[in-house]
Amino acid sequence: MRREIIPVLLALLLASFLGTALVVVRWIYTGNPVYVFLLWNLFLAWLPLLAALPAPALRRVPPLLLGAGAVWLLFLPNAPYLLTDLMHLGRWGDVPFWYDLLLLLVFALTGLLLGFVSLDIMQTLVSDILGRFAGWIFAVTALALSSVGVYIGRFLRWNSWDALLQPTGVVADLLALLRQPWHHRSAYVFSIGLAAVLVFAYIVIQRTPRARQAVTR
Repeated sequence: MRREIIPVLLALLLASFLGTALVVVRWIYTGNPVYVFLLWNLFLAWLPLLAALPAPALRRVPPLLLGAGAVWLLFLPNAPYLLTDLMHLGRWGDVPFWYDLLLLLVFALTGLLLGFVSLDIMQTLVSDILGRFAGWIFAVTALALSSVGVYIGRFLRWNSWDALLQPTGVVADLLALLRQPWHHRSAYVFSIGLAAVLVFAYIVIQRTPRARQAVTR
């Protein structure tokens, strides 16, 4: 593991602990465990990063690298999925509005960053093997597929592991989206919109260190 990623992991762990603490405090204060499901969603958001971390070490073992990459891509949508949990804001008004806003934002941003860090690891690996252009094609494609995955999870209620446990049902729903695009136009608008947001945000985060270096020269 590269030494530079250790502070990033520590920051993500601290953000995760903060989110967990906010949920626990809310639960104790209200006696209502309504946001406990966020802890499970956060755990799932960590899985793509945990799959990506060993990938560089598996570079010389292609079957294992492909396996790690498949697991990473399968669970990657769980990271940006936390953004959609913002839809629960205001649903339970037993604490101040600002508290729930802070709570949901902590989880949403932590999930987004978990996904971006894992993507950076995988993109760097692909770039080292196939070149920088291929790395960016890989990154954009992964974010686009993740956006579709978020839609499938949020609105069709499939989980990542259902692709393995119930592949027939998942494929049937995907084929329905492809066969009747106008009937399912909200799926396309949501997926394209989310993909655009993720790609733009990822590019900004990727380019910020280089932009800062250019300004300070």
